Amino acid sequence: MSSDPSTHPDLQRRINYYWRVLASGIGFAVFGIAGLIAGLVGIPVLRLCVPDRTRQQAIARRAVQRFFQLFIRMTVALGVLTWSVENPAPLRRRGALIVANHPSLLDVVFLVSLIPDACCIVKQSLFSNPVMRGALTAGGYIGNDDAMQMLDGAAMNLAQGSPVVMFPEGTRTEPDQAPRFGRGAANLSVRSGSAITPVFIRCEPTTLTRNERWYQVPYRPMHYTITVGPVCPAIDASQIAAPVSILVRRQQERVMEFFNRMVDAHRPPH
Repeated sequence: MSSDPSTHPDLQRRINYYWRVLASGIGFAVFGIAGLIAGLVGIPVLRLCVPDRTRQQAIARRAVQRFFQLFIRMTVALGVLTWSVENPAPLRRRGALIVANHPSLLDVVFLVSLIPDACCIVKQSLFSNPVMRGALTAGGYIGNDDAMQMLDGAAMNLAQGSPVVMFPEGTRTEPDQAPRFGRGAANLSVRSGSAITPVFIRCEPTTLTRNERWYQVPYRPMHYTITVGPVCPAIDASQIAAPVSILVRRQQERVMEFFNRMVDAHRPPH
């Protein structure tokens, strides 16, 4: 057995850990710099060269999707994370209403990288973030500060064939807890006549949760699993004699069945 301390497994684990801290910093620095350049240079040039607002939006969304794809490839190559997707086809359906839990900061990056022309419902505060503001505005993303404006804007995108991505918790999920959704997605589904495509996101080990900083990396590379569930069909309010509030609750229950089942399947044994 070699006595060379450089081969000691604990030393190797420490080296790998500190490398992933450094690599995470590199990744987030690239993300931030790219966002600033897009806001200061890319978006103004786009608006100058492409006067049509609809065309601007389509180009901006495509650019965001491509950048997120490159960002994920970079973090995988740096050894920060791995990931897998189960049943991605429904995500590419035109006018899909995609509802996901939100365990980690990178959830939206993974989802948007998979979805052409995605419109996201995001925290209103992100429109004041200098890194995110330009891309969010140019891409026609929707803030969540006004519920009715949010629903109207999302319904318009769905009617135009753009997928809409929602995280109905409004904040990141507590580790090992079942997601607690508001009824915004179910409300949108009933009022717009859109089916819901549920997406369960799992990150193991947990990281980049609501109370964690970017440098608090786990002891081994994180693995993201994105599971696209069976589509919950739309409820036709015109064919059912019940108040809208009852239909919304019914749709909410159907969606939560999938998420609760996924949480139970991944709950650690006692």
